[in-house]
Amino acid sequence: MNWIKRSITRIIGITVILFIFLFFFIYFYFLDIQLKSYFEQQSKEQLIKDSKNISTEVNMFLQKYIVIVDQAKKNPDFIKIASEIKEQDKKRENPLYPQVTNELKNISDMDKNIALSYIALPNTNDLITNIYDYDMASGYDLNKRDWYIKIIEEGKTTIIAPYLDMVTGKMAITIGAPIVDNGKFLGTFAIDIMIEDINTIMSNYKIGDNGYVVLIYNNGQILYHPNIDTTDTTNKFFVKDYLGDLSSKIQSGKSGIASYTYQGEEKFVSYQPITNTNLIVLTIMPKSEVFYQLNKFISTNLFILIGLVIVMAFFLIFLKRYISTPVIKISREIENYSNNKCISLPPEYLLREDEIGILSKGLTFMIQKISKYLSEIELKNQQLFNAKEKISIERSLFKTTIHSLGDGVISTDKFGRINLMNTVAENLTGWSLHEAKGKEFKTVFNIINEFSRAKCDCPITQVLKVGKVIQLEESTVLIKKTGEEIAIEDSAAPIRDEYGNITGAVIVFRDFTEKKQKQEQILFLSYHDYLTGLYNRRFFEEELKRLDKDINLPFSIAMIDVNGLKLTNDAFGHQVGDELLKIVAKVLNKECNENNVIARIGGDEFIILFPQTTREETEKIIKRIYKSIAEEKLNDIFISVSIGFDTKLNRETPIDNVIIKAEEQMYMKKITESQSMRNKTIQVILNTLNEKNEREKIHSEKVSKISKKIGQIMNLDEQTIKELELAGLMHDIGKIIISEDILNKPGKLTELEYQEIKRHTECGYQILRSVDAYSLLAENVLYHHERWDGNGYPKGLKGSQIPLFSRIISIADSYEAMIANRPYKASLTVEDSIDELIKNAGTQFDPEIVKVFVDNQKIILEV
Repeated sequence: MNWIKRSITRIIGITVILFIFLFFFIYFYFLDIQLKSYFEQQSKEQLIKDSKNISTEVNMFLQKYIVIVDQAKKNPDFIKIASEIKEQDKKRENPLYPQVTNELKNISDMDKNIALSYIALPNTNDLITNIYDYDMASGYDLNKRDWYIKIIEEGKTTIIAPYLDMVTGKMAITIGAPIVDNGKFLGTFAIDIMIEDINTIMSNYKIGDNGYVVLIYNNGQILYHPNIDTTDTTNKFFVKDYLGDLSSKIQSGKSGIASYTYQGEEKFVSYQPITNTNLIVLTIMPKSEVFYQLNKFISTNLFILIGLVIVMAFFLIFLKRYISTPVIKISREIENYSNNKCISLPPEYLLREDEIGILSKGLTFMIQKISKYLSEIELKNQQLFNAKEKISIERSLFKTTIHSLGDGVISTDKFGRINLMNTVAENLTGWSLHEAKGKEFKTVFNIINEFSRAKCDCPITQVLKVGKVIQLEESTVLIKKTGEEIAIEDSAAPIRDEYGNITGAVIVFRDFTEKKQKQEQILFLSYHDYLTGLYNRRFFEEELKRLDKDINLPFSIAMIDVNGLKLTNDAFGHQVGDELLKIVAKVLNKECNENNVIARIGGDEFIILFPQTTREETEKIIKRIYKSIAEEKLNDIFISVSIGFDTKLNRETPIDNVIIKAEEQMYMKKITESQSMRNKTIQVILNTLNEKNEREKIHSEKVSKISKKIGQIMNLDEQTIKELELAGLMHDIGKIIISEDILNKPGKLTELEYQEIKRHTECGYQILRSVDAYSLLAENVLYHHERWDGNGYPKGLKGSQIPLFSRIISIADSYEAMIANRPYKASLTVEDSIDELIKNAGTQFDPEIVKVFVDNQKIILEV
């Protein structure tokens, strides 16, 4: 072991290598054993949390449809018609049939995702749907339909396996419930729901980098998988094909987490049933992703260890050859110098340019160095003088720099007396350097708390006391010499000499007013709705958690829905719709107190939280809101809302149940209140169009009268003629969306302007179909520009495919347009106009109706 003792380099090298090996061994052991289990546990907990979050989100999406089904199955009209109809061909003779189909249509119109609503009649093997003239094909057997069987088996509101909707081409599910009267089963009520939004929820949810979400039915069928086309109903996929025996555990109705191997890859899967449904959410993540970063980190560290060992070995060799051996030889020569007064070093040491060479040369030329010592001292004195000059220049530059800064700077001596201020500091404090110099810092720098108005501690005094940097609170306000107040932010630090002694302090501060205003604006927008200024959904959800405490009982919640917002947007534009929302928000703010939380949580949905408010008190507030809303108007547009509420009376009641009940009540009111409001809005739209363009009013009235005459000559019944007359009056109601510049343009329309004009048929259809009183006229308005030869718009219908009313209105519309004076053309004579009708019979117009018009033109043209 003597070879080790003789070299300090070897001792240091071996010690360092052994320490590195020991450190990395302990380090790798900790990473591999401890962190792996930690990473795995954290990933599992996150998967469970993700599956619960998605389950809750999908459940909330489905709950409103379950509520609709639960309410509809109790409808007395549905119960009565289900008990009375015994034969399929006599169902329309039942007095309730038109009313029931209309109520089913109202249910379908409540949500864009409801594809169909219907009542199944087991006695007739038939359905009553929201489509009046809908009949099932012969041979249809309810007892062979999966959805019907499932509802009967469950005996309650049930979600049935998905299918491909033939109308929309999208996946849908059925939610249904039995119709029972006094314990007697009469049939079932069901709605078909598009599940495209559920798939969107699935696809938008991110599970790590490579994880994903799967939705299955309780029979194991896969409803959503990011890598599987579930819209192909001819090829169904089941979870058993991917998870094997684990699928039975997942389909058990319990939640949990497990691991499995698929195609050689190990994965974690968390499964969570969705409450009150037959659906199960799976969240899946590969194990390789869980340990990827850890394994990468361990591998990197292993390479570092190997590199360190190699570098250390080369370093030891280098030290021995170039430092250790020469130092030993030089040390021995110094040891010999005391004996023989001479030093003899190898020539190569003198030629070296490193420390060894310097040391060798220093020893060799020691005497010559001593002789030059005095001259070197003189040189050092000159250098010191030059350094002082440099310091003086730098001090001048420092002052210039300080005065050029954009922040205020004040420095003091160790007693807190001001000795320097820059220009910005003078402007911010209102004190000049001449006035402030020598004064105590706190005399010039007067700061208080913005909210408490209490005087703040002097930052310079604190810095001189504790000897370290401090920061002011964000709520600090500086009172200028003039009395003006400004918000500031700053930091103060001690000034030390070369020996570390505190010789004073310096504070750097700036005007914080603009920055603070921007921060407050950002904070406001993060919790408020940009349009109405009310709180947004994020703030509402946080407040709901905060207020859901025993101290706030009774706790009432009200749901508000603005009726007819979409109709208003379609007819008058989104700017008018936005103004309508602002008016509703203003009323809610006026009628509620500061303890109530008002939030806009959707496009036309608001919610109010009433902590410590009884049911009776809440009902009084809602009555005030209804009254105030009724007094508001927007350009003659009627404003209407539907409000539902519920009250939490005890701690055991989940707050989500209170919200659901409030929403149920709101939807029930909306069914009755919304239609009345939409009917009034139609009249406003018609009046607005007539006021905007007098020519269009005259045109519509004449088309209505001509259509009525044609209907009378064709021997249509009185009620049908009235509907025809009304359809003619409203055939151009969709022109409310067209600019007056286009309607009154004297020259030829451009292609873009013509395309804009063509939109009025579909707009009129959307406006009329939203109101029960006019819904039957909507299709007649939609198709009144179709041609007999199929070259019309918007659908290109041909011949008898075009509704009769539309064919009649088309002729009346064209005739009136030809004889009327328009900005872009001169009018035709009656004879020329009739010739045009005859010329285009069989191409543009129904030839039979043209014949009726021509043969009876004297009677018709009496209008």
